[in-house]
Amino acid sequence: MVNTHQLKQYLIEGDNPFLLSNDNNKKTIMLSGAWGAGKTHFWQNEIEPDLQKKLKEQEKACVYVSLYGKTSLESIKQEILIKASSEKPLLSKEVSTFGIDALSSIKDSELLIGKIAQAADSLNKYRKSSKGTQKLEKGGIICFDDFERKSKEIDLNDLFGFISHLALTMECKVVIILNSDVFEGKDEEIFKNVKEKTVNKYFYFKPTIEELFESIYSSDQKYSALAEHKNAILDAIKETEELNARLYIQVLDNCLECYEKRTLNLSTIRVLVVATSNFILNHNVFEYMIPTDTRKHTIVSSRRQHITYKETNDYPRIIRESLIRITLKSDKNISTLREIEYLELIHFIDKELKRKNTNGNHDISTAEHDEVIKWLNNHENNLKALWKYGYQLYYVADVDEETYNEIAQFVESGILL
Repeated sequence: MVNTHQLKQYLIEGDNPFLLSNDNNKKTIMLSGAWGAGKTHFWQNEIEPDLQKKLKEQEKACVYVSLYGKTSLESIKQEILIKASSEKPLLSKEVSTFGIDALSSIKDSELLIGKIAQAADSLNKYRKSSKGTQKLEKGGIICFDDFERKSKEIDLNDLFGFISHLALTMECKVVIILNSDVFEGKDEEIFKNVKEKTVNKYFYFKPTIEELFESIYSSDQKYSALAEHKNAILDAIKETEELNARLYIQVLDNCLECYEKRTLNLSTIRVLVVATSNFILNHNVFEYMIPTDTRKHTIVSSRRQHITYKETNDYPRIIRESLIRITLKSDKNISTLREIEYLELIHFIDKELKRKNTNGNHDISTAEHDEVIKWLNNHENNLKALWKYGYQLYYVADVDEETYNEIAQFVESGILL
């Protein structure tokens, strides 16, 4: 598996890096990978800064265009030319933020002041300038991102046709940043048909958890305050097995705020990291829960213990009972639940259904059986989240109840006083 260091070296470093070689002009390159893996962050922090410096020496441009909210190919074309020709960072920033049409429409507004007014006044000049074309021809680079956020008004066939034409006629390189599963339905079929004709080179972006975390951590100086806790935060993230750049940023931001207002230790870090992950991904915060005896419903130290969350009150009876029984089944201690995979849980529930669906005192009705099957089909993600974060990772009792409730409230509300 190629790691991010090797990918960076291949793209912009070494003797004849791919993105700086004129042999690769006219090519369309796709950087794909799973949602949240940090493709945009990798491009903007690891690739683009060095690439812009090297291309500037050749009087060429490196342009980044987000397709978010774009409603026409014309607006995309204008943004590319303005960014390529502009030597004023403000103008490129304003075009990215507000769009071509927005700047044009407010050009004569009395509310415009200072630099924004200057940027708007410069718009027509850059539209007519050939400077952008010159900086893109024969070696410039255009990167398109946020395909999944483009307006439906832009036809996917037309968009890829434009991209292909752009690379060929301008003799530049075009980079497409794309989630591997971004298209659905009709667009999925269109994409399959056009990518073979449009894309010349594929790169699959799949960093390790360590690589992505290090990239996020080192991209902002403020996180250096967490240096003594860095390994503990990473270890907790590795427990979740989540690969998600935005999630890591939220985790680090929460840890930083807690560090500034509270005392962090291994236990509080684990609870904070895992609780943040659970809330961001699953919109869920568990109540404080420790193993209880099934008969006395009191805190126990015996081997026969189970966990039950209030959330399961809304689950079918068989699933609630199965969660308790499988907890008891892991008879040594709660930590053995981490070894029980989700598919094993489903298999156990299936066995419970078959057992209770036989003749005898434990019969269940056909209607209840069908209800459970329907619920499993419709709520797979809910059950997966509950099983992974509530049972396998079981972080809620790492600290005392008061501390846990404070962390949970902070994660949910965003407020830590």
